Amino acid sequence: MITKRQKQTLDFLTTYSKKHGFAPSLEEIKGHLKLSSVSTAHHHVKKLEEAGLIYKEINQPRAVAPKKALGSVHVPILGTIAAGLPIEAVERHGEMLVLSQGEIPNAGKHYALKVAGSSMIDDGIFDGDIVVIREQQSAEDGQTVVAIIDDNQATLKKIYKEKGRFRLQPANQNLLPFFRTEVEIRGVVVKIIRELESVHTHESELTKLLKRMPLTANVKRETNSSPDEKATPFLQWVGGKRGMISQYEQFLPKKFNSYYEPFLGGGAMFFHLQPQKAILADNNTELIRAYEGIRDNPEEVIRLLKELRSKHSKELYPLVRNLDREIDIFQKLNSAEIAARMIYLNQTCFNGIYRVNQKGQFNVPIGSSLNRLICDEHTIRSASAVLKNVAIKEVDFEMAVNDAGTNDFVYLDPPYYPISVYSDFTRYTKEKFHKEDQIRLKEKIDHLDKKGCKVMLSNSDCEFIRDLYKGYKIQQVFSGRTLNSKKDQRGKVAELLITNY
Repeated sequence: MITKRQKQTLDFLTTYSKKHGFAPSLEEIKGHLKLSSVSTAHHHVKKLEEAGLIYKEINQPRAVAPKKALGSVHVPILGTIAAGLPIEAVERHGEMLVLSQGEIPNAGKHYALKVAGSSMIDDGIFDGDIVVIREQQSAEDGQTVVAIIDDNQATLKKIYKEKGRFRLQPANQNLLPFFRTEVEIRGVVVKIIRELESVHTHESELTKLLKRMPLTANVKRETNSSPDEKATPFLQWVGGKRGMISQYEQFLPKKFNSYYEPFLGGGAMFFHLQPQKAILADNNTELIRAYEGIRDNPEEVIRLLKELRSKHSKELYPLVRNLDREIDIFQKLNSAEIAARMIYLNQTCFNGIYRVNQKGQFNVPIGSSLNRLICDEHTIRSASAVLKNVAIKEVDFEMAVNDAGTNDFVYLDPPYYPISVYSDFTRYTKEKFHKEDQIRLKEKIDHLDKKGCKVMLSNSDCEFIRDLYKGYKIQQVFSGRTLNSKKDQRGKVAELLITNY
């Protein structure tokens, strides 16, 4: 198993040997491939030897030669597969994995996928690994498969056939399975590859950016939190409920089974309740990947934030912000890097707003002060601890609560119905939450009510919402409005808290 660069080395060795009758020198390999040093050329040659694709010649001035007797198998790397939440199945061509014959079964057609996520870690499949897949449309119970669900959403899971449905089971004791009545199998895992040079030596665009930026002394703020404090949200979130929990307290159910929160945002209600069993969801890809990064790799998030903190400046901010214009951050950054970037921008942007344009690109300018907190180690570690046993999903709210049943508690904090032309200033995702979505949400709540779920909804206080939820219990609460260009118009604003119990 070799990388693309090592394949280029092998190709050059082969063509050079055929032409000259002997292998090229390391210096010639370095020059042909435009490598940085002879030692890099030696590294590639050594990897080829370890893979059994070349051999050393005894007492010859040119020490290596292609191994003619041993064949190789070329397997295309077609894209990324989610070992976690399903993602849109995206294929990209051009990259090739070269394996020795015998490393994979001779029968069948094979392809490779890069793994994103941690749902299969108990089976030794980690974020950044490559899995080789044998194409087939069926699988036995317990096999790890590439499954297509929900209109071209791809995921890597163990599959089990149950009565009337399929169970897609993670190999991670902290995560819950998916259940579907329809699953399209695209293949079965036959090999896991790790320690490829491209996986371990590749520097992401965020890392490259941080390396070239100078140290600054702009950030002097220190955290007030402590290790023994109760976990709290790690993001500031416009419209978040952290400041309203005291008003909600008397209306929360005293007992419930599982907790569902399909409009996650900053997660203030979840962190307040810290239920034993929770299903958290949102349709914001960046937000969900950030939660996964905090849950799965808090120390790497902290390390990156400390570096961002030490280099924060008016020059750094737009470069970090504009990464989503230069690269596909969901393909090129891991979850810890996405979490660090999101927290950095959240801490340093204007008023902690999360807003994207129609292309889904973050477009909030830098805040007025450079002296921001940026890295709160205790908050990140405590948030990670309470997220360990939580299912985190990137899905629409309807799918997020499909499995909710009797005595489960569902808290919904959707984008509020606008009560003025400026009410949707904060664009949460590139798709807006329209009036039709508010009606669709009401219909889903009616369904949850019939199933015996305990439902609580937050929304704006207006005639449309009051009329839509007549028949439910409606309470008026007051939030503090901080987003207004005129200071004298910031203050208490009426909102509605709606329950079915």
